[in-house]
Amino acid sequence: MRWFLRGAALALVTVVALGVVATAAVGEEVVLGTSAPLSGPAAYWGATAKAMEAYARWVNDQGGVHGRRLRVEVRDDGYLPVRAAANVRELVDRAGIFALVGMVGTANVFAVRDFVLGRGVLWITPQADASIWYGWRKKERLFVAFPSFREEAKVLTRYAVRELGARRLAVFYQNDLYGQRGLLGAKQAAYQERARLVAAVPYEVTETELGAQALRLREAGAEAVLVYATPRHAALLVRAMTRVGYRPKLLASMGLVDPIMFTLGGEAWNDVVAATFITPPGSGDPAVDAAVETVVRYEPSLRGNLFNTAVGVAILEPVVEALRRTGRDLTTERFAAAMESLRNWDGQVVRGVTFGPDRRQGVNQIQLVRMREGRYERLTGWMEYPTGF
Repeated sequence: MRWFLRGAALALVTVVALGVVATAAVGEEVVLGTSAPLSGPAAYWGATAKAMEAYARWVNDQGGVHGRRLRVEVRDDGYLPVRAAANVRELVDRAGIFALVGMVGTANVFAVRDFVLGRGVLWITPQADASIWYGWRKKERLFVAFPSFREEAKVLTRYAVRELGARRLAVFYQNDLYGQRGLLGAKQAAYQERARLVAAVPYEVTETELGAQALRLREAGAEAVLVYATPRHAALLVRAMTRVGYRPKLLASMGLVDPIMFTLGGEAWNDVVAATFITPPGSGDPAVDAAVETVVRYEPSLRGNLFNTAVGVAILEPVVEALRRTGRDLTTERFAAAMESLRNWDGQVVRGVTFGPDRRQGVNQIQLVRMREGRYERLTGWMEYPTGF
């Protein structure tokens, strides 16, 4: 089976699922929840959920939102769709949550899509490839401020060809919807750029040795390799490539921007070009750094996982702003209307969020950075891509 943070409103809300009644009112506590990999091969990404939980505590210490406290319910799914589905059903049916926010993994999100939206549950920014929502009808309660891996891969591929001079490309990808969407974008952009995609090399999340994949990439003669993998598997790959004497140009999906990669991948992770939809902590944006530092004070274990901490804040910032705009009379319908009122809205971490009655894709921009010795060099400005829903 295939596994798959303006102002005092620097708030974070982890939302997990409401029930069926659209006009249901909320008491003095807003219960939010998410399912995330706190264990397993993608455990580093679980920092986003921990960050949301810590940020909610900070919001509460500032008086909450209109006097309401936020409570974040986090469930560990080990990055397994079956466990994610069980977690979401429990959060929706038994935990009394107001909304579902976040949730790591395109395959996990896909596994519960019908259930969540079919039940009329509010869902804010599932951490999944945004293109899985293209053409989807039941989006009244869905708000996504997370990029498309397909569009991201197009940007990375074009950069590899135009700026790095690579004509022979390869993709190393997780064999599920996450990796497959990245592969699709790379194929489309390589065709448009008249470059060759000489290898598409998958892996399963259960694998612990990637020497064979490193050899396949080397034998294909790829000058640049796009990496769509968990942090653990990306590190295993680059270390395996070093062992076989293969050092292509490396380009990585946004899930691999955290400095933890320098610990996991060592010297082999230097000079990797990576995509990001937020400014990474420590790269010159004081607002981002302040937001992350606030969360880390509440949860010191996040100190070594700062980018994923920032992502957790970015996911929840629009939620807290919408709660503020909704006022004391909080219902799901009023909250949804408040989300729709966000127009080019900036938080401390996430920027340019726009929703509307006919728009549920809240962000559509990416920038590229080069990673070296735990630091980031900005390579591009913000690049926009078309919204799809």
